Amino acid sequence: MAILGWHYWVIYSAATGAKANLEAAETALTGDGFDFTAADIATAGREIDAARGKIDSARTHARFDPFLATARVLPGTRGQANGIYDMLDMAATLARIGEEAVAAADVAVRYRDNPPKDQPLTRSLIDMLDETAPQLDNIDALSRDLVEQRRELGDRPLLGPLARVRDRLDEELPRIANAVEQARQARGLLPGFLGFEGERRYLLLALNNEELLPGGGLVTSSGIMPVTNGVNGTLEFVDSTTWLGRWEAQGGHYIEPPGPLKRYLLRDFSWNLLVSNWDPDFTSWAQTAKEFHEMVEGPQRVDGVVAVDLIVLERLLNVTGPKTIPVAGYGDITFTPSNAVLQLEALTRQAFDPTEDRKSVIGDLAREVVADMLHLPSEKWADAINAVSELGEQRHIQVFSYRPEEQTVLRDIGWDGRLQAAKGDYLHFNEASVLSTKLNLIVKPEGSYSIDVTELGDARHELTLRYSNPFSKWAADKPPALVAQLMLGGLYGGYLRVFGPAGLAHPSVEVDGQPGTIEDTGSESGRDWFGTLLSLPADSTRTVTFRWMVAAAGSGSDYRLFIQKQAGTDGMCLAINVVRDGRPASSVTIEGGTRDPGGRVCITTDVTVTAHFGR
Repeated sequence: MAILGWHYWVIYSAATGAKANLEAAETALTGDGFDFTAADIATAGREIDAARGKIDSARTHARFDPFLATARVLPGTRGQANGIYDMLDMAATLARIGEEAVAAADVAVRYRDNPPKDQPLTRSLIDMLDETAPQLDNIDALSRDLVEQRRELGDRPLLGPLARVRDRLDEELPRIANAVEQARQARGLLPGFLGFEGERRYLLLALNNEELLPGGGLVTSSGIMPVTNGVNGTLEFVDSTTWLGRWEAQGGHYIEPPGPLKRYLLRDFSWNLLVSNWDPDFTSWAQTAKEFHEMVEGPQRVDGVVAVDLIVLERLLNVTGPKTIPVAGYGDITFTPSNAVLQLEALTRQAFDPTEDRKSVIGDLAREVVADMLHLPSEKWADAINAVSELGEQRHIQVFSYRPEEQTVLRDIGWDGRLQAAKGDYLHFNEASVLSTKLNLIVKPEGSYSIDVTELGDARHELTLRYSNPFSKWAADKPPALVAQLMLGGLYGGYLRVFGPAGLAHPSVEVDGQPGTIEDTGSESGRDWFGTLLSLPADSTRTVTFRWMVAAAGSGSDYRLFIQKQAGTDGMCLAINVVRDGRPASSVTIEGGTRDPGGRVCITTDVTVTAHFGR
C-alpha cells in the first residue's frame, strides 16, 4: 500500500499540473468574453499542449507500472487503482476538448478580424457559427464521451484526492454539456429566429425600470418589430398611456386589476397595458401584454415577445457611441450613456404638440441605435456580443418564442424570464413602484440576508433591507418642473414581495424595528409569496425585515439556495450568512452576481449559494 501510494502521488502530481494548465487555457479563452485575441489563443494552445504532455506522461506511468497493474486485481486496492486509470482517461478527453476549443477560437478570431464587407453583424454571426461547425461537432462528440466515462467511473468510494477530483468534475460536467448543447441549438435555431428563413414578427415592449414593476418596469410603449435576414424593418412604437382611452373609446369594459395593484396604484382605473406585468414570470405576463396590445391594435401575427428596459439603451450606447437625432420642437438632441435616460424622460414628459405621440422619440432613437449595432466595425463585435449576452443574463432583455424548440433554448440560457424551478431553497425578492414616481432611479435597497438551517434541514430566513431616499440631493441640479413631473414630491411607495418555495410558512414583517403588516399572500408559478407596502418620504431612511420558514430546505450536510434576480433591477447588495443552529457553515460557495468593495453579494444575476456543514 505504501508503494502504491508513492506511485499514486507521482501520477496525481502530474494530473494536478495538467489541471492547472487546463484552467489557464480556459481563462485565456473566456476571461474577457469574446475579446480574446490571437495572442490569447496562442497562450491557450501552449497550456493545452503542456496539459496533454503531463496527462500522457501520467497515463504511460500508470500503464506500465507493475504495482498499479497488481493493485487493479487485488480486492483492497482494485477500486482506487481503476479510479486512477478512469480519471486519466477523462483528463485526456478534457484536453482534446480544449484542443478543439482552441481551434474554434482561432477560426472565430480570423473571421472576426477579416469580416465580409457590407454585411450586417447578424449575418456575420451566423456565418461564424457555420465556420466553427466542425470544431463544435467534435466538442459535442467528445463531451458525450466524457459523460460516458463518468458513468463508467461510477460512485464507488475513492481516496480523498480522487474523490475531490470526481466532485469537481461532477460540478463542471453539466456546465460543459449545457454549453455544448446551447451552441448546437443556437447554430440550428438562430438563423430562423433572426429571420434568415423567412420574416419573423415580434411584439417589442419598452420598459421604464425607473418606475419598477414586478416584470421589470412600466410598459411605456409597444410595437410590432418585423425581422428579415437579420435586419429589423420599420418599428412604430405606440405610447401605452394612450391605451386606456382608446380601449374605452372602442366600448371596452373595465378590467379588474390584481388586488395590490388596484389598492395602491390604479384604484378606479381599469387594468391596462402600462401595468400589464404584475406577474414577475415573463412567460406569463408576455401573454397578458400581448392580449392588451391586441385589444386596441387588433389581432397580430407574432412569433414571440421581447421586453427591454432602459439599461439596454445605456449599454448599447456604450457600444455604438453617442447618437444625435432631430426631435421635433427641440432640434438636434445628443444621447449618451450617461444622459440618455433623463433626456428621454424630459422629452416624453410633456408633448411638444398635443396631436403628436410624445413617445415617438423612443422609437426614433431605438431605430438609430439598432442600425448602428447591425453595422458595427469588427473591432467592436466583442463589445456588442458581450453587452447583449450580459443584458440577457441580467434580465434586462427578456424573450418569449411561440416556437417550442426556440423557447427551450431561451429557457436553457436563462433569457425567458420565468420564475425558476430550482432545486433546494429559493428566494425571489420583488418590488413594485405604486405611487407613479420614477424614484427607482435613486432608491436602491441594500442589506443583509441570514439563513439558519436546522439539523432537520428546515431553513429560517431573515432578509433585512435598508431603503434610503436621497431626493433633495438628486433634485438639487435638476429643472424643478422635471423633478415635479418625475418624482411627485419625492414620496416613494414600494409594494415589496418575498417569493419562496411552495409551503413557505410563518411569514412576518418589521419596519424600523416595529411589527409590520403582511397585506397579501399568494402563489404564482409554483412559488408562494407574501407582500407589504413600504412608504418612504423624501430624504428619509427606513429598514424593513422579512422573516419566514421553509421546511426541509436542506438535506444532510448540504444546503443549497437559489436567489433569482428581479428583471429591470441593478442588483441589490446583500451580506449573506448561512449558519446551522447559530453556528457558521464549514464552507459556503456563492456563484453568480458580483461583489461590492465590502464583499457583499450583489444580485446582478441569479445567484446560487451552497453551504456545507461538516459532521
